[in-house]
Amino acid sequence: MSDKKPNTGVKKPVKTTRKKPASGKVTKPLRPASAAKSGQTSSKPEKQSSGNRKAKLFDRLKKNEDKGAYTSVKNQKAKRAFLGKASGASSRGGFEHDKNRFRTIWGIALVVLGLLIARAYYLQVANAQFYQDKGNELITSVRTQKSYRGMITDRNDLPLAVSAPLATVSFSPHDYSREYYELKRIILTNPSSPQLQARMQKRLDNMDLTTLAAAANISVDELKKVTAIDDSIDVTDEEAVKAALPSGAGSHYLPLLNKVTPEIAQSVSSLDFPGIYEKNFFQRYYPQPQPNSQLLGFMGQSASDPEGGYEGRAGIERQYETELAGDDGKVLVLKDAKQNSLKEIKQIEPEIPGKDVALTIDSRLQYLLYKELEKAGRLQKARWSTGMIVDVQTGEVLALSTWPSFNSNNLNEMTGENQRNRALLDVFEPGSVMKPFTVAAALDSGKYTPTSLIDTNPGSIRVRGYTIRDHNNLGMINLATLLQKSSNVASTKIALSLPADAISNMQRQFGFGSKTPLKFPGEGSGLVVTPKEKETARRATVSYGYGLQVTLAQVAQAYSALAAGGVMHPLTLIKNDKPLPSKRIMAHEKAMSIVQMLESVTEQGGTAKAAAIDGYRVAGKTGTSRRINPDGGYYTDQYRNVFAGMAPASNPKLVGVMLIEDPRGQIYAGLTVAPVFHNVMKEALRLYNVPLDKPLKTEEP
Repeated sequence: MSDKKPNTGVKKPVKTTRKKPASGKVTKPLRPASAAKSGQTSSKPEKQSSGNRKAKLFDRLKKNEDKGAYTSVKNQKAKRAFLGKASGASSRGGFEHDKNRFRTIWGIALVVLGLLIARAYYLQVANAQFYQDKGNELITSVRTQKSYRGMITDRNDLPLAVSAPLATVSFSPHDYSREYYELKRIILTNPSSPQLQARMQKRLDNMDLTTLAAAANISVDELKKVTAIDDSIDVTDEEAVKAALPSGAGSHYLPLLNKVTPEIAQSVSSLDFPGIYEKNFFQRYYPQPQPNSQLLGFMGQSASDPEGGYEGRAGIERQYETELAGDDGKVLVLKDAKQNSLKEIKQIEPEIPGKDVALTIDSRLQYLLYKELEKAGRLQKARWSTGMIVDVQTGEVLALSTWPSFNSNNLNEMTGENQRNRALLDVFEPGSVMKPFTVAAALDSGKYTPTSLIDTNPGSIRVRGYTIRDHNNLGMINLATLLQKSSNVASTKIALSLPADAISNMQRQFGFGSKTPLKFPGEGSGLVVTPKEKETARRATVSYGYGLQVTLAQVAQAYSALAAGGVMHPLTLIKNDKPLPSKRIMAHEKAMSIVQMLESVTEQGGTAKAAAIDGYRVAGKTGTSRRINPDGGYYTDQYRNVFAGMAPASNPKLVGVMLIEDPRGQIYAGLTVAPVFHNVMKEALRLYNVPLDKPLKTEEP
């Protein structure tokens, strides 16, 4: 037998060169093509060689399986000779592949870590306050701590307006029933916890409506009706309990005690009853309401306060709102799931109590003035009456009141008419009370002296088609008689003899035509016109108090300046305020000469004898003017009566001004308001211990 292999006629497969696999890679070994596929008939030796190769390959695969499909970097050199040819069980264990996957995994891990850190920073640093506030909203709330409103007192520190602490206690039937069913559920669903059941049963026993009814002085049947407790429902059924809870009007709010003292409210709130809520606040109280109502004003609900706070709406309460109110405090409180306050955590903003405001008003004189105004108003069946008392040397307002008034503790009595402070808000044509300032203009011009004579014959004068008359033909009169008899003719002749603006300028110097320094809310400024040279009729009417508008406060201020010897002391209502600077508007001698002329008004032959006071020299002037008809002209049967006076005339201390609107009993000021001045000023002089300046009258035997 030949050693050569027989030629089967089949070409031998060409041996191909294969690139050496990359170091560290394990590749699958090449398998020889089978004889069947190549069409070659295998001989027996070839079969044995093939079997040996398969055995070796099997051994190699087994070793790879034992050692693992991946080859570490450390063992790469040791295995490189053995694995010089492509021979491996897997393509996943190469170094390059491991390195890339290693970097990818760490890159992803770092990105995720960065995202987590960024999220944590956002939650805990960048936006920490937002989430902290959100969390606090669930367990805490900010409660407003109402500040104590300052008192308003008179000049002697007697209270005119105080804030009394009050409380309102309410009951929520819905909250009560919900707690009731919840306690029953806990008792029913915890049979293995007898101690818990005992505690819940004790709380349930304390929820006896009879106890609440007795403390709140309310019918127990009414409480049972509004709570609508149904013991037959399945308390473990949430929907059934929800359907059984009270709903509709009154289910969350039933007032038990309204505006009571904290001591009375404590009798109910101390029961620690579910559904009981207490609200504390301050109620404004006025010990002397009617005499002071228009001056002090009243409190009204604030639209800007979400908790329904109150603020001053008129008078001193409004004018000094900032000083009186102070600043509310804020307290952080811990609350439970039912929004009930458990305890105070901390003070966020301190409470700043309001300041007290001391007025120059004397409450004794204020009461006396009001009662006299009321008496005269009712007697004369007048529309209203008002008056003021002023300290001549300081400008302090000692009394300021208006009738009719209202009880400022019960605003249901208040109307648009009785809430007006007439002395400061209303303007009117003053009439003859303006004649002393016409005389002042005459004396200031240098053309007239106290002894100058004026011819009033025949008791009337014709000006631009208008006839101006006196009550009688007074003939030749001096300036004192002009004031005593209230001569319109003499006033007209003075006005026409002076420059056209002389009277108006003097009126402005005495404060007419502008608001007083009181700066009272809604105060009127009045109107003083300056007639032109050819407006002789207007020049005449202005001289005796027509054709201009004033307030009673302006009249009081002007007469105080005359009484002070021509020095204007600005009016003031606040005792502790720094007084405004005074100014001289007229020579002392001329001003006091006018005061002496005004004494004759209250003496025999004057128009206001009823204003005289025994033991004191009294100076003053009446004014009786017609009321304006809105349809034009003046009423023929409606009048306004004014009296302005001072005492004692030798050294004036007090000025009083009174007004009665549309009296129906009498029409002359000397008969209506002069008696009011007498009664009020007499007591005022006594209260302030003003010395007498003339002998007392003695009764003849």
